Amino acid sequence: MNKRLYGPITRMYVTIIALLVIVSMTGFIDRGRTVTIEADGTTQTVYTHAVNGDALVRECNIPMGPYDEFIMTTAKLEDGTQIKVFRAVPVTLTYHGQTQKVETAKQTVQDVAEQYGYNKDKYRAYGDIKAPVVKDMTIKIGNVSRKTITEDDVVQYAIESIPDDTLGQGEEKILQEGQNGRKRVTMDMISIDGQLAGKEIVNSELISEMQPLIRHVGTKETVEINTGSISKYKAVYTMVATAYLPTDGNGECITKMGTWARRGEIAVDPNVIPLGTVVYIPGYGVATAEDTGSDILGNRVDLCMENYNECMAFGRRTVLVYILD
Repeated sequence: MNKRLYGPITRMYVTIIALLVIVSMTGFIDRGRTVTIEADGTTQTVYTHAVNGDALVRECNIPMGPYDEFIMTTAKLEDGTQIKVFRAVPVTLTYHGQTQKVETAKQTVQDVAEQYGYNKDKYRAYGDIKAPVVKDMTIKIGNVSRKTITEDDVVQYAIESIPDDTLGQGEEKILQEGQNGRKRVTMDMISIDGQLAGKEIVNSELISEMQPLIRHVGTKETVEINTGSISKYKAVYTMVATAYLPTDGNGECITKMGTWARRGEIAVDPNVIPLGTVVYIPGYGVATAEDTGSDILGNRVDLCMENYNECMAFGRRTVLVYILD
């Protein structure tokens, strides 16, 4: 009697195992999700059963060359994930007179060097290592050496201005005096082929928090933004601003909030400006606080720009940051 049960049970297990093998090979299961994929200048939102990026690219019939790459805004494919495809371009690598023509979809020159075996611990691209990759460019690579130093620095206090229609225009009332904080910065002094090339911040540790200067100012509670519209604001900060590219940081173009780094997105100290806050910065426009940075502490703000030249032109300057309602 028991022997007759073995056949059906065995067949059931074989069927289950076969289904699992099919799922693992195809990358599909029943539970769907809505994702956005950008490739070759086209963006599409699709409902998919793919469980990983490779399966989604196949499902959407997007051809991928041997050196093409894509990045996702989440570690795994899930509802709301955004995927961006990067196409490979030809570049030339030079190292001590040796020339190598390669294909790459990496976004920064240093990433290209590392892709082709020039480990960052021993080698480094000349110039700005975060410079964007351009078709047919030449990337010069040298031997790198580092010297680590530690310095204490000031975290300049922020100035928070709160509109107060009970005060005359131009008048102000100090509610809290500002006090600078302090930070300990560890940095590497970088040399390429024996020549000093710059420095990189390794770690920035807050020793003491700054205390913002808070004041009521007799001024209107609206600001005219660069679109010509009038928007209410609840506070305004005087901050030191710098600029950065989407490829800065980990090079994956993804912010702390999991969105694409882009113009109109800024990095802040979330203890001063919470992530998700919408702001207006004269000369830059309306932006959203979506990212952070190891050196963005206190009254610092980092504005995401579109290209390297725009970053250089912006430099470092003091700006007003209006916190919009």
